[in-house]
Amino acid sequence: MKLDDSARALIGPGADATLVTLNPDGSPHVSVVWVALRTTPEGDELLTAHLGVYKKVRNVRRDPRVAVTILGSDSDALMTPYLAIDGTADVLEGGAPELLADLVATLAPSGSGFPPENAPPGYITRIRIDKVGGVGPWNS
Repeated sequence: MKLDDSARALIGPGADATLVTLNPDGSPHVSVVWVALRTTPEGDELLTAHLGVYKKVRNVRRDPRVAVTILGSDSDALMTPYLAIDGTADVLEGGAPELLADLVATLAPSGSGFPPENAPPGYITRIRIDKVGGVGPWNS
């Protein structure tokens, strides 16, 4: 699925997001992640990076259904705009330090020293966008 321009603008070169995965018992596991947007011939997808095999990585490997929420910053709106995405994820080995370095340039203070120079290759979670909702022009 291709996101519309307003959703793409909200994500920009990177965004803070909540990622919801499913625990083995079906309960939700929520974590805050950085996301990047990538366009492929099949449509847009979200990418997030992890240096270790964290719970969210294990959950996605077992059950690929995920939900992502990205908050807008329009304080003049009656309700804060947010982009809600339901998706299907898979985990790719390697590439985490490079993606994190790109995202840290946008989302973290300069000189943060993250990711560390000796970071492991880590994992990329790639999220295919199946459904878009939330509050904003992308949901009109």
